[in-house]
Amino acid sequence: MESANSEKSRPNWLSRALHDDSTSLAFFVGAAVLIVLGVTEGLIMVIQFVFPDFLAGIPWLVFGRIRQSHTNTVMFAFLSMGQMGFWYYVIPRLTGRKLYSEALGVISAILWGGAVLAGVILELFGFSQGREYAEMIYVIDVAVIVVCILNIINLFMTISKRVEQNLYVVVWYIAGALMWFPLLYFIGNVMWNPPSGALTGINDAIFNWFYGHNVLGLWFTPGLLAVSYYIVPRETRTPVYSHFLSLIAFWGLVIFYTGVGGHHLEWAPIPYWLKTIAVAESIGMSVTIIAFLFNMWMTMRGNWNKVGSSLPLKFVTVSWLAYVLVSFQGTQEALRSINLLTHFTQYVTAHAHLSLLLFGASAVMGAAYFCIPKMLNIAIWSKKLANIGFVLYIIGFSFFFLGFLLVGLTQGAAWVHIGLPVWTVLPGIRPYLALRAAGGTVLWLGFIFFVVNILATVIVRKPVSVPSQSEVKSNTGLVPDGTPAD
Repeated sequence: MESANSEKSRPNWLSRALHDDSTSLAFFVGAAVLIVLGVTEGLIMVIQFVFPDFLAGIPWLVFGRIRQSHTNTVMFAFLSMGQMGFWYYVIPRLTGRKLYSEALGVISAILWGGAVLAGVILELFGFSQGREYAEMIYVIDVAVIVVCILNIINLFMTISKRVEQNLYVVVWYIAGALMWFPLLYFIGNVMWNPPSGALTGINDAIFNWFYGHNVLGLWFTPGLLAVSYYIVPRETRTPVYSHFLSLIAFWGLVIFYTGVGGHHLEWAPIPYWLKTIAVAESIGMSVTIIAFLFNMWMTMRGNWNKVGSSLPLKFVTVSWLAYVLVSFQGTQEALRSINLLTHFTQYVTAHAHLSLLLFGASAVMGAAYFCIPKMLNIAIWSKKLANIGFVLYIIGFSFFFLGFLLVGLTQGAAWVHIGLPVWTVLPGIRPYLALRAAGGTVLWLGFIFFVVNILATVIVRKPVSVPSQSEVKSNTGLVPDGTPAD
């Protein structure tokens, strides 16, 4: 009898464990948990810039190690898992089909999260390939590629069996990221050369920056712009303004972004024609950005008042505005006269944080606040905490970013225009480093509020009093993106 009863209970247990959005929830929760490590490492680093002896004597917290672990945690744990959580939520809803395999999806989430966590911890103990954004050791690289293949199988099988025949703009961007990233990661990590994961000489620098810049351009940009294209129409109940502009923005990204990495090497002995292509394609990206900006701006026309009442829309609006700002900033950094002033300074690091944090992290947090309550049919645990966290996040980032900019511009002016040696500039930039640390502390607190709220939302599962009509339709998931849910 016990055996029979256990056999009867097993399907029920499985059905509870693997509901329709188990994969999406696993990725979102993994992202929320792991960002605590990433932002704490970042906070330690900005404090070390002001007080170099902070945590001195702890080998695995020296700057050279913690910086690698920090960047990889933010990029491959938080942002990557967050955007994949969104993909697994939205693809079934835009295709009218359940996910091809929830079990395969959950395995992907566990493997990705476990592999990346192992990789960033190993970096703290000195196990690194020593190439920017490609530091994780070979076995971790293999696990990343395996999960990319599993994602392709799971999501493309779902798309291939779709009921809705139109492939909306959100699906274009997700499909692009799914196809481009495994090839990019394989090339950028030189995976055909396991002992070092690198080439030799200047060729390695070319490969490294082709990879380093396109992690943003072919992975995070398409993966996270999909969040804006989905959530902005849903929360404003307004169709995307122009399908034609969406086409320009998407194909412009494909055409212009792939060659821009060379502008990081304008003062290196790489072929001059490669530098010129990088500058030209960086300028060409302006077409893509203007098309995207105009499309989002016109979609938001008459809907700006909804930003105040919609928590996901707050974050997503900040995200797409930051994407426009960071893209124009990237274009001007590629110009040789400006590159001469800003390269090798922390102005470039400010640019990276504007991209990965204000653009990327805002999209992930907006997606989490949008998707998790809907997939579980629950309310956010505390809207007040979420709004306070948003304010702390924006204020903290503003001072954090300003500190970076002031440091970078001071360094560039002193080195290029005055000719001062590096060490003489250090006392003058310390107040700006302190400003960055203060802003970073507030920013860290904003992230912690987000993590607490997301985990409490999932654990407590506060019931929704009376779901609105739009919430019900969003849960059924058959309203195409760009179509108001009315």
